[in-house]
Amino acid sequence: MKSIAVFCASGKQFIEPFSHLIDELVTYCKKKEITVIYGGAKVGLMGYLADKCLLKDVKITGIIPQNILDKELHHEGIEALRITETMYERKNAMYELSDAFVVLPGSLGTLDEMFEVLCLSKLHIHNKAIGILNANHFYDFIFAHIDKMIDMGFMDEDVKSYFIIETDIENLLDKMKLWERPSESDLDKAVQINSIKISK
Repeated sequence: MKSIAVFCASGKQFIEPFSHLIDELVTYCKKKEITVIYGGAKVGLMGYLADKCLLKDVKITGIIPQNILDKELHHEGIEALRITETMYERKNAMYELSDAFVVLPGSLGTLDEMFEVLCLSKLHIHNKAIGILNANHFYDFIFAHIDKMIDMGFMDEDVKSYFIIETDIENLLDKMKLWERPSESDLDKAVQINSIKISK
């Protein structure tokens, strides 16, 4: 695991009470020589992440779409700043450059990124660990809704094998390095179900 994409809040008001998570993450990346891939912004937890990486001399790459760059919300201190035309291209670039994904507290953009990489993993389009840091019970309701969808039959219990939940950043990243993707994808299951229907 040489690089990780970090998904987190870009809203200015969301720095506290979670800034210590960034401190711990950057310290870990420094120790393990891991490159950070992030959304390129200078605000919120994203900006705090970039500031800490620069301070600790941790390699960091920012990827930002042109419309956000035009609003001067990019981090001026990031030398490795890639500019994309669209948000979709930004996400794809982050996915391609990263060996794994870390989800910190965030808003709609963070949820979008988290569920997209989870969906792609379930379809076996990528084989990269997804770690969700549930600090201060931030994602409890998300996990409760996943349990509800499992109970109602919308997804299988094995969805929980596709991501790792921890409240401590070091434990999370250590577990991510050992993660192995389940052998059967959602596409495999769909083929099996369709085959049974056809045989009947």
